[in-house]
Amino acid sequence: MQIVNKTIPNGGKVIFESILDEIPGGVSVKVARLDYLTVNTNVDKRFLPAGTPVYVDIAARTADICKSFIALAGSTAQAIMVAKNNHAKVGDFVNDGTTSSAISSIDTTNAAYDILNTAEALIYAENTKYGQGSASGASTAMLFTPNGMTKDNIWIFDGNADGAIVTMGTVRADALTFPITSAYAIALRGGITGTGRSLITLV
Repeated sequence: MQIVNKTIPNGGKVIFESILDEIPGGVSVKVARLDYLTVNTNVDKRFLPAGTPVYVDIAARTADICKSFIALAGSTAQAIMVAKNNHAKVGDFVNDGTTSSAISSIDTTNAAYDILNTAEALIYAENTKYGQGSASGASTAMLFTPNGMTKDNIWIFDGNADGAIVTMGTVRADALTFPITSAYAIALRGGITGTGRSLITLV
């Protein structure tokens, strides 16, 4: 079964090639850490797209977004250029796979991209993928690692929203809105030991 993203700009892409399992009844997706009120001629963040990686607290039935970014051409070590649909906030830690640095400011003045200005230098080559770290410094630790992905596009402009979460299936990586870092990909496959809750394969 193919799940298609049709209800947000640039939709119409096949996201899931197959869905084998999901969390019955869905969960409450938390939005306080997101830039969910931004909507203008350049970007519309009122929807959370299908295929967004999330960490689900099963007991609480809540989901936290696992933020990620990808460096655009023209980035520098402390000025990472990213797509405007990002949910970065000042104070977030950007992790390049080996090091995390706090975002000190975000320049949103360009119509084509945002610039994440960081306190310390990071890897900045074009197409470098970043996750959200848990603290500043040399570390691979992420604030959250995903154990699921949003099944559908979710309207988040009004605050926390219920949504279905896929925990097992196959996803088209080239159709995703947000990049999947290597650490996120491992977590989605059940972690290094393969014993995690999710079993999602990127193709």
